[in-house]
Amino acid sequence: MDETVSDQTTHKAAPQPYPPASTTFIELRHHPHSGILEPEFIFRDLPSGNLVSEQDRDSPQQCYNTAKPWAPFRTQADFEFAEIAIQSAMHTDSIKRLIMGIKHNWTDPGIEHTFDFQFRDPWKWIRDLVTDPSLSSSLILYPVKKFLHANGRITQIFDEINTGQTWWDIQKQLPYYPDLPHCFLQLHLWLDKGKVSSMVTMHPILLRPGFLPRAIQNGSGNGGAVLIGYMPRIVDPGDPDDRTQKEKVAFGCLKRDIYHKILRKMLRSLEHISQEGEAVKCGDEIHRVFFPGIAIQSLDMEEAACACGTRAASADYPCTRCLVHKHQLHLVTKSFTLRTTKTTRSVYKQAINAHTKAASEDILKKNGLHKVLNTFWFIANSDPYIAHSYDLLHNDDSGKFGKHLFPLTIEVLGDLAKKGKYSQNMNMVPSWPNLNHFQSITTMEFSDGQSYFDALKCILPCIVQLLPANSPLIHCLRAYACIRLIAGLHMISELQLNKLQEYLQEYEDYCKEVQELYGKIFNFPKQHALLHLTYDIIHKGSTINYNTQVGEGFQQEVKQAYHLTNFKNVEEQMTRIDENQEAIARIRMAIDAYEKELKDRNAEAEEEKKAQHNTQAAQPQGHWKLGSPEKHTTSTKLEESNKGNMVFQNFHKNLLGFLRNIFPEDNLDSMPMKITPYKCIYISYQSLEDWSIIQDIARCNPSFHNKPRYDYIIINTDPVSFGQLHFMFRCHINTGPQDIAVIQRLKPSKWTPHTLWKNCHIYEEKDYGFVLLKYIVRACHMIPTFDTRPRFYLNDLIDSDMFLRFGNCN
Repeated sequence: MDETVSDQTTHKAAPQPYPPASTTFIELRHHPHSGILEPEFIFRDLPSGNLVSEQDRDSPQQCYNTAKPWAPFRTQADFEFAEIAIQSAMHTDSIKRLIMGIKHNWTDPGIEHTFDFQFRDPWKWIRDLVTDPSLSSSLILYPVKKFLHANGRITQIFDEINTGQTWWDIQKQLPYYPDLPHCFLQLHLWLDKGKVSSMVTMHPILLRPGFLPRAIQNGSGNGGAVLIGYMPRIVDPGDPDDRTQKEKVAFGCLKRDIYHKILRKMLRSLEHISQEGEAVKCGDEIHRVFFPGIAIQSLDMEEAACACGTRAASADYPCTRCLVHKHQLHLVTKSFTLRTTKTTRSVYKQAINAHTKAASEDILKKNGLHKVLNTFWFIANSDPYIAHSYDLLHNDDSGKFGKHLFPLTIEVLGDLAKKGKYSQNMNMVPSWPNLNHFQSITTMEFSDGQSYFDALKCILPCIVQLLPANSPLIHCLRAYACIRLIAGLHMISELQLNKLQEYLQEYEDYCKEVQELYGKIFNFPKQHALLHLTYDIIHKGSTINYNTQVGEGFQQEVKQAYHLTNFKNVEEQMTRIDENQEAIARIRMAIDAYEKELKDRNAEAEEEKKAQHNTQAAQPQGHWKLGSPEKHTTSTKLEESNKGNMVFQNFHKNLLGFLRNIFPEDNLDSMPMKITPYKCIYISYQSLEDWSIIQDIARCNPSFHNKPRYDYIIINTDPVSFGQLHFMFRCHINTGPQDIAVIQRLKPSKWTPHTLWKNCHIYEEKDYGFVLLKYIVRACHMIPTFDTRPRFYLNDLIDSDMFLRFGNCN
């Protein structure tokens, strides 16, 4: 009997006692179909692990027939024709004449297009994953809801795909049998074009298993993305510029029609199973009925238009997800009617049944559609208009900023004759790990989105004094940067989403001012895409789950595979190469697991061996570890050898006073103290983004890659304070070794720039002093104000933790 279990019924079970209200923890509420009635708690100080668990039960195997229901007819249309003929009792001669007329006389045969392509059966690949014993403990079979309990407040959070509302709603619609689990298998489609040579472009199609943890599905080993095939290139036989608008629409429709016929061939094995399910004996020996569906698509705008069957960006209704008019694309806070499979199929039927071609075209044009039978209409829980997801790479880094805001900024600076000064300022931005350094930013051509994102992180301090006072462009860039940082969070809460809405409203308002001042028009689809950002996070988890950046690395593999072929029938050869690489990857994973097991057995011996070969390196003292040691010296020798250097003025006396003040029980005498200098420090801290442990490397080195490098740090005082590292060392006193740094303290500055953006923090140099390294929270990035005084902006855009740590989501 098919039963549906409501949320209310499940949660009537006796609740597990909650932790004290004073603690900070995450509560996991499992979907009722999982059979887990009580919530689980994950505490802030515990390492993160697999947060999804399942109550295993033995169950009998149940098989479903996956044959075509219209067999033995070749297609459903053939069956329906025969059905009408039989039910109407048509004579054999009449049927023959009818078929002859359909094939020859009554229809325009048009032009026949034939495409040969290789593809992999996606359902066979899925079965391989769910029956793999090595992946059985990692399968995410049910959705969960996560709630953060902090400071007496409970707020829902979103990270992995299964924390989104879409999976929860789909699972709720599936049949419920306590002894035979029915589970939705979330699939993630990625498709993008990429050049494999100067003359050849290819379109790989990838599927990712959304039912595996993000770290596995985004990896390159077993459980990672699989190449389903290559989308054949549909070449325009003429020059697009010579076409009329009508001809352009016709060719666009042809491309989408071919696109979906090919996709339907590739994905056909999912159609019946997505609707009826199929029982599989999994790698943990439990039988489950699976319902696969493509609920996430990571595509750029061009590919998304093909997947959704919508018209190009210049259409009256260009959005693949809603019916926004092209003159309203600048609105990022207003709602519009959403496209769905149901409504779009209805429009398609109206167009098909229209009495004239003109009437049909008018219906399609008013809805921004092509007359295309969409593949995803036939796969359950795969609505393409909802599945098309917000993409940070194409919508933001290489989109709104890279193609619009950044060129506008360069243009404005050029009109002010300040481009050269901006380039100089960017060249003077201090180094930071993994941050691109720009020597000539105004003349560089960026080939990747990360470069644009890095430029965004540092742009405000470098241009604020070059623009007029109270510049709306500064406020616009700041609001957009805050949107970009929140959008990129790996774990995001409802409260942060509320803050996102505030930034969206600010951004929309400042865009209007920028348009009035500089004439910039913001009616473009990637601007409008922001309207769908919050929806995607709530329904699909954080944006890292569907960012196309994850798949960009595969383009390099495609390029390498292409150059391994003889450049003839390349798709067949490249598909075989990919299969070989996957097989090798699986074997390598097995070998790595075996070697890790051997290594773990000898962990103690390995640690002893490592210690014997690394006697100089400082051992971790807590959340920090010193590195790059120098020769031992004493406090007095250090002072004598650095005469004239303010950092070491009265070094021995001041150090003695510092230690006596902190360790009065040590009874320190005035004898020189033994000191070991170090040039870098590794600082571990818990990220405010997702509670993971992050490590910063801070340096104080007079010649790091032939340049002085003295990094800045955050100090755990109340309120927090900042300083610049100038010297780090370990000294030995009676109470034990002490790790200390000489820093130049910073203090808040009263100086203000031409435009003071929201949450702008400015500091200036104070005096020198000592600090125990145990009070360092993490490293931080300071950007100078580029004037004669030593003042600095705190760069709270450098990473997600800094952005959250300094109040941008409060």
